[in-house]
Amino acid sequence: MLLLCALVPLLSATLIPRELLFSDPKFSAVSLSPNGRFYAYIAPDENKVRNVFVRCTNCKHTRQVTFEKSIDVLSYSWTAVPDVILYVQDNNGDENTMLFKKNISDAEISANPEKRTVISDRPGVKALIMGNNLRSSQILVGLNDENPAYHNVYVYDLMTDSMKLLLKNNRFPMFVADNDLNIRLASEQQPDGSLMYYRLSPNANPLELTSDPSDWEEYLLVQHDDMAITSPIAFDKTNENMYWLWGGEDNDLGTLVMFPFDAINEKEVLYTATRAQIGNILLHPTDKTLLAVTEVYHKPELFVANETVIDDLQYLVNLRPHGSLQIISMSLDMTTWLVTFLSSDHPYEVFLYRSWVKSAEFLFNTQPELEPFKLNQQIGFDFKTRDDMVLQAYLSLPPNAALRTAHDVPSADRGYAELGMLPVEPQKLVVVVHGGPKARDHYGYSATNAWLTNRGYAVLQVNFRGSVGFGKRLTNAGDGEWGRKMHYDILDSVEFAVAKGITTKYQVAIMGGSYGGYETLAALTFTPDEFACGVDIVGPSNLITLMQTVPPYWRGFYRDLVRMLGDDLETESGRQSLTARSPLFFANRVKKPLLIIQGANDPRVKQQESDQFVAALQKNHIPVSYVLYPDEGHGCRKAKNQLAQHGFIEKFLHSCLGGQYENYQQGQYNSSAIGPLFLSTVAIYLYPGRLLMLR
Repeated sequence: MLLLCALVPLLSATLIPRELLFSDPKFSAVSLSPNGRFYAYIAPDENKVRNVFVRCTNCKHTRQVTFEKSIDVLSYSWTAVPDVILYVQDNNGDENTMLFKKNISDAEISANPEKRTVISDRPGVKALIMGNNLRSSQILVGLNDENPAYHNVYVYDLMTDSMKLLLKNNRFPMFVADNDLNIRLASEQQPDGSLMYYRLSPNANPLELTSDPSDWEEYLLVQHDDMAITSPIAFDKTNENMYWLWGGEDNDLGTLVMFPFDAINEKEVLYTATRAQIGNILLHPTDKTLLAVTEVYHKPELFVANETVIDDLQYLVNLRPHGSLQIISMSLDMTTWLVTFLSSDHPYEVFLYRSWVKSAEFLFNTQPELEPFKLNQQIGFDFKTRDDMVLQAYLSLPPNAALRTAHDVPSADRGYAELGMLPVEPQKLVVVVHGGPKARDHYGYSATNAWLTNRGYAVLQVNFRGSVGFGKRLTNAGDGEWGRKMHYDILDSVEFAVAKGITTKYQVAIMGGSYGGYETLAALTFTPDEFACGVDIVGPSNLITLMQTVPPYWRGFYRDLVRMLGDDLETESGRQSLTARSPLFFANRVKKPLLIIQGANDPRVKQQESDQFVAALQKNHIPVSYVLYPDEGHGCRKAKNQLAQHGFIEKFLHSCLGGQYENYQQGQYNSSAIGPLFLSTVAIYLYPGRLLMLR
């Protein structure tokens, strides 16, 4: 016993190898087959390519069922046809997803392991599964094969492999189908940013549907301010009633309602959110009755809506009382479930629950190699901004950080001390800014948080204005505030951390991807003395070129982008405002070390966004570290590139803040290479896994 007590702090102080944190997990995207006899997951095969594996729930026999040689499987779906799955790939992060059908029967795998049926693999076409009800041999497939901005809708038959055009579309970015895969609604953004839902008109020919105005009639208008909390969820079993998340003028968090499709005003309120927006909604797989809902403020809270599952859910909650129950999937008859539990200091554990015996069987830990290590706690808390807005945030401290108690601090800080977020000594801090920005940081295990805290950094994550999940007022408060109040929220969170003794002003770094990358560039240009250094991952530097180069299939929501950024390209004042909030035009202000990471195939934030910022720094003789991945898109997905990326960042933060550092050698992970990249008149050469300082 004494030996064990001595070993625990030793392991918790040991550097966790990057390969344990950022290699492909042994299990990801786990889901249960409709009949409950199998579960599938994505894992790297012997060649380190992500493929689909299937395991029997009773016999534990595991089979590899896809055999891709070079391109990772991104996702997969079960279907109603026995032994048939669908799976998706793209080309090196370009997000033009390809769709395939695969027969996974033992006989087919033995005879033709690599055989697959192509549903769509056309270059430049993005394939979407728009409807899969798990009870029909048909699915709905969306293809932007004629107009890159809008998807035609096809019916694909999984038995015959025939595909027939259902709806020719030159107008709608989104459709809603019922349980029988009949298209019932379509949506279109209006010039003022509101969203109009349309239903099929009586004049529409069901055999030749189009997006022409004559085929549709107005159904429901959702004002822009309500869009964050108003959206269709599903039809009930009869297809005559709909579940909606519903907002309104005096409703900030939203409600879950049901109403007859033909009588919107006859709403039945099923659940009213109390502290955060409604998160997950659990419906019965076949009879479509409401079972439970969740709200997520700091952590997910589960609210049971149906007595038929209260004993099941109580059993599962008791199974891991310190974790937050998440239901991954259910068999159609609800006798077999896959569940996991959210915990910040432990990777996901997956259990197989059999409802008829009220028994859960442990299946696996998604990253068992991390079990010997002590990981961070993620603490949710609130703070006030300079304009008195209350924001939710998370703090993760290094696992061995000594903490002040409630007796050690002023009365105003005792609540924070009781949460365990006030260290005895100020910590080096990394502010990790989420992307979106219409997204949010969540509670749960994070490889990034585990890595940074293990290296001796505290991690601060802020759900700044513009984030989702905390009500429409907070989300809408971000409109037009890129580089302004959204940036001030990050500054205010750092000021809070300094005031509470969590860190000091001079040992704070900022890092983020996508919008978080933009915020990093904004921080180092608009407030160049506030942070010690920054890491920009696929962040836009110029709001004008960002708007000019969005993917074509985003055009249906372009007005939402305009509303979010606050200005349009069509007016001189709009262009001036966008320019004033674009870090590119203030690159000469950068004083602190900056690392920029970009994927060459990024369809959302083009390589130009990083290239032009680096060129501007070059013009002003400001050093920058730039890493480009030619086989990645909007962030690194390939394990070898993930490992190299985190090696670069770790070395960069070590040189900036002085945290612990696992050695990284150029080419260590065989990450991707690129030939000469020319920016302005300067040639920059990036080699496999090599980081160059540009001077």
